[in-house]
Amino acid sequence: MTLQLDPELNEFCPMLFRTLDTLGLLPRGLSYKRDASNRLQRITPSEFEKYPRLLFGCIQRYNDVEAGFSEWESRLLREVESPTLREAHYHEIEQLRQWMVKRKEMFVKKSNLQHLRTSLYARVFQYLYPRRVLATSYCHVHKGNPDVVGKFNSHIEARGSEDRTSALADLERLLDSTFPDTVLDSVQKVRESFDGWQSIVQDAKASLLLNARYYRRLLIGEEPSAPPEAEAVEEITPIEEPEEV
Repeated sequence: MTLQLDPELNEFCPMLFRTLDTLGLLPRGLSYKRDASNRLQRITPSEFEKYPRLLFGCIQRYNDVEAGFSEWESRLLREVESPTLREAHYHEIEQLRQWMVKRKEMFVKKSNLQHLRTSLYARVFQYLYPRRVLATSYCHVHKGNPDVVGKFNSHIEARGSEDRTSALADLERLLDSTFPDTVLDSVQKVRESFDGWQSIVQDAKASLLLNARYYRRLLIGEEPSAPPEAEAVEEITPIEEPEEV
């Protein structure tokens, strides 16, 4: 027999992960990253879990959602180096706060917090998996394509407000016309395995824009662009409900 958990936990987690991802606070890869010496290093589970666990810890410390969220928000924003990024996505943090405050009883319930902690890695990985595979598959398919690389270069290297706006609009138009249609054959297994395809596409597109420098490295071959994760959907650990004791 399983514990009765609030069904809205399944709504909360994607909202939390999306907020963190738009602030650039979740890993851009699924398996490896470059360290300070530019060597490949495996991404640890704690790097996926860091900021959600910090939120749960702040709430538990105060036994109050508003006070805990306020401390978490302050610490979170100090981690975001770009003032432009903080300003552009602050409304998403505020929306998350309002959603949680309206359901504050859910987040001071020990069984809910315990379940979130024990299922956190599986939840965040399942959220990121299709989005990262879709974005890296795009880079794999278009690796070395001068038009695609050129639009990414223009966006990254633009100086001045007008030039940045124009270059961003050009890259968005390119993605609107080529993404995800040009990679659907590569990600068919992923598409069949995950619900909410349109949301996945929108999030992956946002990641391509936000992390343009990283994805340009894939496009020009400075990072391995083949997405081996696309063939390993069945290896994702399912989220299990805790057993009643």
